[in-house]
Amino acid sequence: MPITQQRALVLPQKGADFVLDTAIPVPKPGKEEILVKIKSVALTPADAKLRKFGLIYGDYPGILGFDITGEVIDLGEGATRFNVGDRIPSNLSYDEAATLPVALWTAYLGLYNIIPYGLALKSILDDGGMGAYEGKAIFISGGSSSVGQTVIQFAKLSGFAYIITTASAKHTEYLKSLGATHIVDRDIPVAEIPAAVKNIVGSLEIELAYDAIGIADTSLAQAMAAIVPGGRVTTTNPVVVFEPQDGKALSRENATATIPHNVEPLRKFAVRIPGLLEEKSIQPARIEVLPGGLSAIPEGLDRIFNGQVSGIKLVIHPEDTA
Repeated sequence: MPITQQRALVLPQKGADFVLDTAIPVPKPGKEEILVKIKSVALTPADAKLRKFGLIYGDYPGILGFDITGEVIDLGEGATRFNVGDRIPSNLSYDEAATLPVALWTAYLGLYNIIPYGLALKSILDDGGMGAYEGKAIFISGGSSSVGQTVIQFAKLSGFAYIITTASAKHTEYLKSLGATHIVDRDIPVAEIPAAVKNIVGSLEIELAYDAIGIADTSLAQAMAAIVPGGRVTTTNPVVVFEPQDGKALSRENATATIPHNVEPLRKFAVRIPGLLEEKSIQPARIEVLPGGLSAIPEGLDRIFNGQVSGIKLVIHPEDTA
């Protein structure tokens, strides 16, 4: 018989403790929707912030969770790209795949979406996009974050000769394996950024930067300091308070998939990005699996919120819930 109820970790109110609910109705997929039996869930900074500060969309009680992977078990009307039994994607483990969704589309939109929501680079998914920025430089604040790691990989595919990122020294070799060319200490004072990048690129001007963290006085300020007048930074924080100076510009990215200016880029992204994953042009993040299923989520989110997770994604298996 079809399963009609499921377990979920429910947030009753902003900042409240989670409650395990064992009688959540299993939804029916709507038009052009699929129903996925979840196998792995990766915890994100967005989950941690929404728990503490409140839901952006939707009402309480709420169910958090963005990065999920699993098996297709039902199809809505018009959902023709998938079949029951499909995995998403087929060549990665569920745990590996769970590290990708939010990081992938956030990195993609921040680099390739239109101004003032992204840097408006020529997309790697368009003809001529691969290698289009040969000889140029880009600066990335927060390279060890899941978004930062993905931005590095997209920047490599875009052909950037210099991919400079801030990170802790312990992540140097890993980030270079993804495509970073130079690592700058994440704790470098903002005032020292111009000299640090000039020492790397010489007379080449850095016109583009990506702030993968979204903190005004650190990661965003570092990105702004790295670019020349007339350059542009994209930040992942759409509500950050920051006034660019010296002719520099700021794009504020909101990666919500249903926002009108994101819909068409993400349609193309959804069709074309699996090929890059299958050929391993994009790599998943390193993972730490937390035992205990759904019960492990609160402690995992606390670790993320308190800055105790770096360079990895925390993953849980809902089926392991006692």
